[in-house]
Amino acid sequence: MVTMTDVALLTAMAILFVVAGPVLLIAKGLRLSIIPSLILAGLFVGQLGLIDGALMLELARLGIAFLVFTFSVQIHTEEVRTVVSNTEVVAIVQAFVLGVLGILFALVVGIVLESGVVPGVGLEEPVTVEQALFVGIAAALSSVIVGTALFAKPQSDIVHDYLSSEIDSVSDFLAVFVLLVVSAGTFALDPIATQFGYGVMLLGAAIVINRYLFGIMERLASGSDEAMLISIVALLIVFLAAADFLDTSIVVGAFAAGLAVRDNPVEYSEVFNGLNSIQEFFVAIFFATVGALVTLPSPLAVTADPSATLGPFVPVATIALGLVVLTVVIKPIVIGVLLVYNGYDRRSATVTGLTLDHVGAFSVIVAIEALILGLLIEPVFEGIILAAAVSMILSNLTHTYDEEIYGLLVDRGWLGQPYHDVDDWNSVPEDMSDHVVIVGYGRHGRRLVEFCEEVDQPYVVIENNPQALPDLRANCGAYVFADAIEPETADASNLEAARLVISTADSKPLTEHFLSFSDTVDVIVRTRELPMAADLIERGATYVIVPDLLAADQLADSLGALLNGEYDPDELRAESMSELNPERAPPRFSTAESTSHTGEPNR
Repeated sequence: MVTMTDVALLTAMAILFVVAGPVLLIAKGLRLSIIPSLILAGLFVGQLGLIDGALMLELARLGIAFLVFTFSVQIHTEEVRTVVSNTEVVAIVQAFVLGVLGILFALVVGIVLESGVVPGVGLEEPVTVEQALFVGIAAALSSVIVGTALFAKPQSDIVHDYLSSEIDSVSDFLAVFVLLVVSAGTFALDPIATQFGYGVMLLGAAIVINRYLFGIMERLASGSDEAMLISIVALLIVFLAAADFLDTSIVVGAFAAGLAVRDNPVEYSEVFNGLNSIQEFFVAIFFATVGALVTLPSPLAVTADPSATLGPFVPVATIALGLVVLTVVIKPIVIGVLLVYNGYDRRSATVTGLTLDHVGAFSVIVAIEALILGLLIEPVFEGIILAAAVSMILSNLTHTYDEEIYGLLVDRGWLGQPYHDVDDWNSVPEDMSDHVVIVGYGRHGRRLVEFCEEVDQPYVVIENNPQALPDLRANCGAYVFADAIEPETADASNLEAARLVISTADSKPLTEHFLSFSDTVDVIVRTRELPMAADLIERGATYVIVPDLLAADQLADSLGALLNGEYDPDELRAESMSELNPERAPPRFSTAESTSHTGEPNR
């Protein structure tokens, strides 16, 4: 039976899209970014008061729950490690540092407001340590959901893409535990312990289903996309019902449901393509609801009585401003310093920080849950939501112009010198010339190294991923461990005396850098886009690697050999198995490692 609440939710969703649709069309026509457009459309809906506030909170909870489900489906539980990597340590340390700074900031704001320093400005309730804790959570946690949505094109296969995804993923896992604490409705130990127990039960059930029962579902579906889709939806409903029965957050239930699903896009491509479409739908709802939840003073009210209207908004704006500074300015600095300390180059560290400079989606749902349960006062909630909207818009800009921002910081000398001298991290003979420079030691880079060694061709590998450094030292006769774009790297690799430069990474900055040497050195670069490939050839590239074309050519060659009798099926199968041999795979997340359609590096 459809209730009035269900109808009201559908009406609220319809209103959001009726307003957001024309705004998106205008943004698309003017080539504006979609994310800010969605937030502004939601802001317009919220300011007009077209949707009841309580209803908007419920819509946000449901929308984020479904969005979290579609993203957690992409997590591979078999790859969870018991050993914490350096990147995960960076994620935890930065969350701790930003969380502490956020708490201290909120407490200072509360003390100042209570002291009456600013006449006519104050809060009806004090900012306690518990209230400040939520400001710290908002400052500490970014989100893979927001970060992935901000990418206007498929992620490139560069180190900073992996770093940002890894740090965001850790933040999302931390947020799940925070949600369990908030779901207790109190900060007493026993209810929190009970919620943690429920959370462990849900996550444990998800892993058991993923490992042992999901295969049975696949066999019963017998390749039917419709049967598999219905099974996945039923699984989601079961976990949502379980979370509701246990009186814990439905977002935790949705997260567990996603973990229970085994991502198998090959056999059930239509199902997972459908989930991607659902993901895009709820991404739009998420950003629109964030905008709709923003509370701003009415211009008419400000005109009629400025002091009475602006007085209550000052604490909200102050908290929001502080959070924006912490997430957009302080967080990238902290992340950059930690990554450089762990051996990453300045460019990767800086660009990673600029990708994570926002209040995360989980921070929004934590604030909503806390408000509904009475743990958070409205001015602090409104400050967090306002900061989320502003930081997401700014993060969209910083991600778009990350290379320009990095160049500006380097030119002004604000990033200091590289963490290590290039000369201390390379093994290149002084008389090296007429050699091949291979940029990236991922799968393609390794194959190129093997070929050069087979034909006795001198080579130099350039790599900037610390995880690949042991293999570089063990397997490469000549290498430079550094950022490929730094001038010192070109000198160390003797690039201008090279015979050929091969960039195996699809990166616009790298491509532009190496094309600048095309007058004196043959240059091979990589791109996913055919029109771009033609443009690169015209600009001086000797050859452009286009993965789709190479795959098609290889398939045509193999098929021709099979039909002409040069191969029999067993020989072709044996060759394919040799190509897919896991022992030949590079270490995880090498600079030039190609990515799959889900945006995760190949393993």
